[in-house]
Amino acid sequence: MTNRAKKVLLLGVDGLIPELVERFCAEGELPNIQRLRDEGGTTRLLPYISTWGDTNFVAFLSGQAPGTSWVGQRLPPRGTRHLLELMREAGKRAALVHFPESLLPADVDDFCLAPFWSGSGPAPMELAPACLHTTHMGEWPETPRSQALGWPPSGTLAHHHKHNRFAIERAGDAYHALIPLNRGEPLAVTLTPRDATRLALGLGDRRAGLDVGDWSEWLPVEAGGESGCVRFKLLAFDAAEGRLDLLQSQITAPGRLSNQPALAERLIQRHGPFISKWAVSADPDIHYFETSFEEGRHQLTWLADSALTLLNEEDFQLFATVFRLNDETHHTCLAYCDPESAFYSPAEQARYLEVIRHSYRILDEAVGRLLAGRRDDTVIVLASDHGDVPNRYLCDIHRRLAEFDLCTLDAQGRALVGRSQAFLKDERGGLEIFVNRDIVDAADVDRVQTRILKALTTWYVDTPEGERNAVAVAVKKQDACVLGYWGEHMGDVLFAYAPGFVWGTNGRGDTVAPVTSAGANHGPQVPTASTAFASNQGLAIFHGEGIRGGVQLPFDTVNGIQRMDDAGATLAELLRLDTASLDGKPLAALLDRGCN
Repeated sequence: MTNRAKKVLLLGVDGLIPELVERFCAEGELPNIQRLRDEGGTTRLLPYISTWGDTNFVAFLSGQAPGTSWVGQRLPPRGTRHLLELMREAGKRAALVHFPESLLPADVDDFCLAPFWSGSGPAPMELAPACLHTTHMGEWPETPRSQALGWPPSGTLAHHHKHNRFAIERAGDAYHALIPLNRGEPLAVTLTPRDATRLALGLGDRRAGLDVGDWSEWLPVEAGGESGCVRFKLLAFDAAEGRLDLLQSQITAPGRLSNQPALAERLIQRHGPFISKWAVSADPDIHYFETSFEEGRHQLTWLADSALTLLNEEDFQLFATVFRLNDETHHTCLAYCDPESAFYSPAEQARYLEVIRHSYRILDEAVGRLLAGRRDDTVIVLASDHGDVPNRYLCDIHRRLAEFDLCTLDAQGRALVGRSQAFLKDERGGLEIFVNRDIVDAADVDRVQTRILKALTTWYVDTPEGERNAVAVAVKKQDACVLGYWGEHMGDVLFAYAPGFVWGTNGRGDTVAPVTSAGANHGPQVPTASTAFASNQGLAIFHGEGIRGGVQLPFDTVNGIQRMDDAGATLAELLRLDTASLDGKPLAALLDRGCN
């Protein structure tokens, strides 16, 4: 095995759409990503079911199919000799920074910082959520929703809602806001006018001046024996009207961010506080949505600078992270941009597409930062776990199973697992149906599987374009190996929805119904879902020593497809690890085997 590279920098991007990368590169908007493509190797990647980040970034970074390494959300694999375990055996160190918690470092010498949080309540590292404080709460009404899209069924993944608006009270000439702490009493913020457009902000014994449109410096806070930092942006101030809108950043606790607090503290001292979330969604129909770009840029710059520090100075051989702003713009805007969407508007396409384009420019800036700072021994990998396609119909899987006497529901339409022959697990992604062996005899398991298949494969809906099937593919567990699934953790039936169909529930209790608000999704839809504008496919671009320049692998059913675990096996090859225990195969056509 040749010595092609010693280090890998994986910049994962949630939902980066290959078609839009190509579109914006052709427009000249992404010069740094275009450089990656021109000088490196590019391939599209077919995601696994379920087409969401936990499943596919686990496959990508483990080098193994879901049947081997996908245990469930927040349930990392152990003992499969995946990529991180191979690194540990070889004495190499990995740094996973803001990466899905379904794959955590395999050794205490590895570094884990700010993993994604999918548990109930706020993440342990969060002292206070990002908030928007306002004197005019009536301008921020809670929009009633007749539908809930996402998995679990009560989720709002497809809407990216934020419920973080808080009232500012006025007393005399001063304004008062409260930062809601997750643990402890709120922190008081006082805002005193200095002139028509400028305020003095007080937080404890700290003071800061704020002009409209400006960010404050980072201010230290102490809460419940923990410390963090916060900054503010004065969004609007009109003394005559008594109007004040103030954005407050998320507050994180350095001591809770990482398994190596001292190293985390060094990164924060050098690169500033880390935030995992921004206050306002990247939705052009929401006031101050542009601040999502400002806070997203801060996060991505922090991630890029920390990647260079960890690889160049801290003796790590692999850095991996995932950035989520681009995916959020797809969820909020893609349905208005794609001509095949029911919500497409030719008059509005440019406005919504510019929001998506802006998020890609921010990504391109970070790629340029990495290209300028990486050393010759480091390969940069820009990669996505999936793309996105517009939603058209919601599907309530529990109600469909109930129609076939497979699932018992309560009055709210929720599954009563103990009384149901078939059920789904929240942590497995919503596309695996389990036979309840507590009430189904072993001899009847195959019969129940067959009835589940009947429920799925006969699920049709009448549309303006004609009759459509809600489910694109469904197989029993014993046949699922062709889709990369096997082993003790998987369900008894694996399926994926047809393009345009999404997990969801509504107030009427429909089994299937048109979505009532514009959105795009990926997780529930078959990995091959695509339109002429976008697709569910992932992407990987490799750049650096050991990578052939200007290579783009074909991706079609005639010449072959590349999977997520193939990209992981390629990382293993670059790191000079034995790939025998990996399900994926190195993408040999991208590798310069003459590089020593």
